[in-house]
Amino acid sequence: MTGIAYGTLIVFALKGELHSVFQKIDLKARYSLSKRKHLYHAEWQDIPFYLLQTGVGSGAVRDALDALPSDMEISRIVNAGTCGSLRDDLSPGDIVVPEKVIAEWDHTIQKPGKTPSDIQTVKTCITVGCSQNTVEFRERLKNQFKADIVDMEAWAVMDWACRHGIPAYVLKCVSDQVGPQSSVELKQHLSDCSQTLAEALLS
Repeated sequence: MTGIAYGTLIVFALKGELHSVFQKIDLKARYSLSKRKHLYHAEWQDIPFYLLQTGVGSGAVRDALDALPSDMEISRIVNAGTCGSLRDDLSPGDIVVPEKVIAEWDHTIQKPGKTPSDIQTVKTCITVGCSQNTVEFRERLKNQFKADIVDMEAWAVMDWACRHGIPAYVLKCVSDQVGPQSSVELKQHLSDCSQTLAEALLS
């Protein structure tokens, strides 16, 4: 899964998450799908691929993916970005891949493609409609869904890819421990997470 293949589409929410990727690749073109949604055509080691900036949340992801040109040749999709940890043994900077992704709103499950064994695997990512920086929110996700990490986009990416018959993967870097300090930790660790994601994606 890691490493860029011809026609890979990397889907991410915010430019800061992949800032280090953009510093390393050869950017060929940028297309604005809306004010906050952008499609990039790029190359890495002479291999053409795409990046899609969606904005935050499942609705934004669906809108951005639905707005893609119908003639795009996508070989696989990788949802890359940051996540919050619901486990004490996962620290900011850890890169992980989930075995399954659950939608908070209807409990449906998507299963990403298998990834290289050198990346740490966690069992469950919970995709939520609204993130909250509280202990109560953390405990609810742990107890109700037995989740290890939380994000706001992975399930929507997997669902879209499944409906279009495209292999899809999830690659997340822990930016914070979910709780009252989440927003502070995210700002502190975003740059390091970006570098870690770049190393994994461009290996």
